[in-house]
Formats: sequence, C-alpha cells, structure tokens
Amino acid sequence: MFPATSWISAARSRVLDGLRSRPAAFARACGLLFREPLPPGDLTALDVLEKANRAALRLRADALGPIFKGVAWDEFCVCIVGLDRCRRLTQEHRADLQVLTMELEHLIPKGFLCAMEGDDHREIRRATHRAQKAVTPAQGNGPAEDPVLEGIARDGLAGFVQRAAEHQNSAEAYTAAMSAMATSMLTWVFFGARPGTPEHARFLGHFQEMGPRGLVWTPQQKQERAFRAFSEDMRSEVEALRAGHGRLAPEGLLVRMLADRALDDTMLGNLIYQVEMSRSDMKNLFRWLTRHASDDPDVVDALATENPVAAGGRSLAEAFVLETLRTDQSERMMRRAVRDIVFDGFLIPRHAMVRLCLWESHHAPEAFANPHQFDAGRFKNSMPGNDTYAPFGVDHHQCPMGGLAIRLGMIFLKALARGYRVTALTPGPPTRGAHHWEPSPRFSVQLTPR
Repeated sequence: MFPATSWISAARSRVLDGLRSRPAAFARACGLLFREPLPPGDLTALDVLEKANRAALRLRADALGPIFKGVAWDEFCVCIVGLDRCRRLTQEHRADLQVLTMELEHLIPKGFLCAMEGDDHREIRRATHRAQKAVTPAQGNGPAEDPVLEGIARDGLAGFVQRAAEHQNSAEAYTAAMSAMATSMLTWVFFGARPGTPEHARFLGHFQEMGPRGLVWTPQQKQERAFRAFSEDMRSEVEALRAGHGRLAPEGLLVRMLADRALDDTMLGNLIYQVEMSRSDMKNLFRWLTRHASDDPDVVDALATENPVAAGGRSLAEAFVLETLRTDQSERMMRRAVRDIVFDGFLIPRHAMVRLCLWESHHAPEAFANPHQFDAGRFKNSMPGNDTYAPFGVDHHQCPMGGLAIRLGMIFLKALARGYRVTALTPGPPTRGAHHWEPSPRFSVQLTPR
C-alpha cells in the first residue's frame, strides 16, 4: 500500500491536473490543498494588461511585491521581478522548471537548443561557443569588424535611400529593409554563404518560405516543408564540403562545426532555427537602434566620428547597443513549473507558468539611476553585474548568441551613423507585437546622406 502522504500527493495532483485549464478554479484549489500561500495578486489577465500598458507589470510589482500572480494566455502565471531573485529561483529549482520555447522535436532530432537539458544541451552549447571563438577574434586580438557584414549594412541602408522616391520612406519599407539586412547578416555568419552567391540567394529564399511575415512560433505544414527543403539543401552543401569542393566560406559557423566534428542533423536543424528566431529579433534591434538614434543627433554625430577604442575600453557604439538592450529589447524568460515549488515563502504550483521579468528588472530604480531614461553613454565606463543587467538571460539557458547580437548591432549602428543623418518622420509609441515590444508600426525615418 502507498503511504498516506504519497496517496494525498497523488490525489492532489489529479485534482490540479483536471483544473489546469481553469486558472481561477486552479488557484482556489491550491489555496485549499497546500499550506503555503500563493503569491499575492488577483487573477487579472496580465498579458492583456501589459499589452495596454508596457509598465503594467512593473507597477504591479511596486504594489504587490516582487513575486505576484495573475493569468497569462489563459494560464495561471507567477511573475518574478529582480534579476538576483530570478537567478536564485533558476539555480535552486533548475530541475523543477521547464523552458517554454518553440516546440521543434518533430523537425529536429533532439529538439531546439533553448529547450534542451543535460548532456545534449551542454554539448551543443560548447560546440557553438567553440565555433564562435574560431571565427570571431577575441577583444584585443584583432578587429571585431567583418568587411562582409559591414558591406551588408551599408548596402541595405543605401538601397533603402536609393528607393526613397518609390516607397516614400514608409514604415513598411524600412522594416522590410531591416529584415532583409538581418537575414543576410545571419546567413553569412552561420552558414558562410557570401552575399551575391547562389548559395546565399537560395538560403534567403528558404527563410522567406519559412516566414515571409516574420517568425511563425508554431510551425505549420508550410514551415515544415520549407524547413525540410532547407535541410536537404544544407546537407548537399555539407557533402560538397566533405568532398573538398564546397562553396561555403570557412568564416561561417557551419564550416567550423564540420571541422570540429560537431555537425549532425540536430546541430544543422538548430543552426537553421537559431537564424529563423534571431532574424526577427535582430530586425527589431535595428529598428530600436534607429529609433533611439533619431532622438539624439549629437550622439549620432559622435558615433560617426568615433575612433576605435583601446583594448579593454568600451566604445560609444557598444554602450549604445547595451543601453538599447536594457531599455527595449530584453523582456522576459518563460518557464513552467513541472513540480510544486516553494520559493521565498510562496507556492509556485506544478503547471504554473513562470515569467522571469527582465524588462521590469532593468527598469528598477535600485538597479539603474534614471532607469526610464535612455542614456547612450550609460555603459561606456562601467558594466554592472549579472544581478543588475542580464539582457540574454539569467540561467544556463541564456542566449549563446548574445555577443553576436551586440556585434551585429554595433556594425549596423556604425554604418547608420557614418553614412546618414537620421530623422524620425512618424515616431509613434512602442507597440506590443506578435512576440515582443517593438517600435511603432508607423515608425518611419528619413536617412539623409552625410
């Protein structure tokens, strides 16, 4: 026979399993079945609240404390504010939390890197880091610039300006230009497909098929067909490389992984989907950088004339990108409790969605002076610790491409500042997009050559 405690636990689990899709009933049952209290807060729809007011969760934390509950996307949700608190939760309850990200197990043999655990996760992250170190000079060991990436940024901006009479500096045209630039940059970095080659054009076509209007979070048949066609194309290129007549450049991560014997179907699928997810994020980072550049012409002038900094220093361009990540690009990490958790005296029940609030943590007055003000030079002379600033995450699943995102942002920002004066034609307020907060869909700019 089962001990009484095991029987009670199993019965409690069955009750909560049945109420999982009914957040209010789920919360009431937790109150009856557990001794520990749920976090404070009513069952307001937090996703609706945030969509109407970007500061809604920060204000809620001010009123209720740094751990509070609500409902998000029709599920019971616990929010945690404060990077030190988020880090402690993920360290103490690593085995009790599941990453909520794209589900790609039906396309990639071992799934998406963001969702992996254990040896598979460690091995792929290490292989990714080795490949990055092999193709990107370390600080102080050579220039971080890449002539190909710089050319993509210059050509993308020039193409937008040259077609101004056609598109009238429309918001849609600028967004499309940033999307094309981001995809082209990442295709070069990840696969070594040089712009102007047939391989580059084919790979861009595959990404266009996967998501012509942006990232599709839940792949449908169209995305699955496009992914499989891309994978077959990539395998052909890999076989050509193995045979000694490949056309992909050694500057790409793929060739380095092949040399490192780290390339299999799981890695190949992850490379494709890392670009697929990153190209949407980079498009919006470029738009945010442009948005902030349009607010301060003096800073743009300083960026245009900035000389390379000495080893160990931080350029204004890098500081500008870091501040943009703090104020706008870094938002949240989503987890699910797979076991009942008691954290700081509060119950986080199994099945609960857990939101680790990065944006709110980066806007706390105890973390940064004047946290709601964009300060282009905030990070020029100092860098806060990981419990104050963590734009790429707080646990072992933090984005392995964070350094690349900063590098691409700097290259884009330098090309923008050195080539043009930036005037916002229709600034507009930020808007909650399909996946993240973005500059207004009406945000349009005029780029005037210097």
